[in-house]
Amino acid sequence: MHKKLLPFLLVLPLIMSGCVASRQIESAAVIETVSVSMQDEKLFYTFYRLTDSSTPDGVSVPAESFEQAQALAESQYIPHLTLAKLELLLYEQSIKPEVLRADLDYISTQASFSPIAYLALCDENALRHVRQKTSAQPQIEEQLILCKNQNPSVQIDYLSVFNSYAGEGQKTFSVPLITSNGELKVSAAEITFSAEEK
Repeated sequence: MHKKLLPFLLVLPLIMSGCVASRQIESAAVIETVSVSMQDEKLFYTFYRLTDSSTPDGVSVPAESFEQAQALAESQYIPHLTLAKLELLLYEQSIKPEVLRADLDYISTQASFSPIAYLALCDENALRHVRQKTSAQPQIEEQLILCKNQNPSVQIDYLSVFNSYAGEGQKTFSVPLITSNGELKVSAAEITFSAEEK
């Protein structure tokens, strides 16, 4: 009996170490937040990985669209990147509406994305806060829920934004705007997608 059990016991640590390694690789590729900002007239998509650290683990990728940024991030920086647990999609308020619309048109066709990711516009200070502290993400999510409770017409997730402009003609609707002057605050901002941007 012991002779039959011995080979199994010798192989067991190898099996277990392989499982641990695969979990580490998997969690290192899980994206919680994506921010989009403009620097020197170029778009940068920053992918923030799931982390236990108090400092965010972000990778910035210069790209012309979310689709291109995702492909570059996966091929060059974050192998096996997954957006299934994406919680926040943040756009600097200076980004043109057509960029946001093109990105949402792409995201809406991808089954691999979390269907409940929140979407907000941000000022530079709020995005700086996101880059510096992982605690910014839950604070922003709390603020977005409060905003929605106080103003039900505000669209706080990307699917509701996508549904708000679907169809023909110009559409104007409200989305959250996150600002920071020491502390994070949220207000409603209007955004307009015209028929020409389709």
